[in-house]
Amino acid sequence: MSRSMFDDLEVSQASAMGAADSRTLRFAAHALTQADLEGLIRYQEAFLSHLEQGQSPVEPNALTTAHELGLKASGLAVKVVELGNAMLRAYSGHHWTARRLRTRLAELEQQSDATSSEKASKARDELRRIEDLEPLARRYGQEAIDLMNQHEDRLVALHTRMQKALTRA
Repeated sequence: MSRSMFDDLEVSQASAMGAADSRTLRFAAHALTQADLEGLIRYQEAFLSHLEQGQSPVEPNALTTAHELGLKASGLAVKVVELGNAMLRAYSGHHWTARRLRTRLAELEQQSDATSSEKASKARDELRRIEDLEPLARRYGQEAIDLMNQHEDRLVALHTRMQKALTRA
């Protein structure tokens, strides 16, 4: 990442536009603290606890109740929860995708046919692109990324559970 959020030297026009958009969005991002992250994790755990104990499909008021229980458990303001959850979704989705690609790449590398080799090459290229955390750092700040990296496994596990719970809603 550049020394300053305003220093983007030697970038393509598309990258420059993306960097400018990220810098603009960075101003709207919540500065994540350890206490906020712990509250967001409590929010997601309470939310999921309520949804996962229910029936499928989810009853109409279950999402509202889960959200209220999550807010109460988090101890955070609604705005912090909403901005924080958006950040966690972006980060965790990014890492979940990278994990899935690594698994798929390992499967493809076990095969020796030309089609699998071509798919493996494409998967490697995509994995390199996805593993680049600079866009996330520009958007949310390197400090937030470093903090979330300390809890990556837990955040990705919550993300996976959240996706399952919400897709059955």
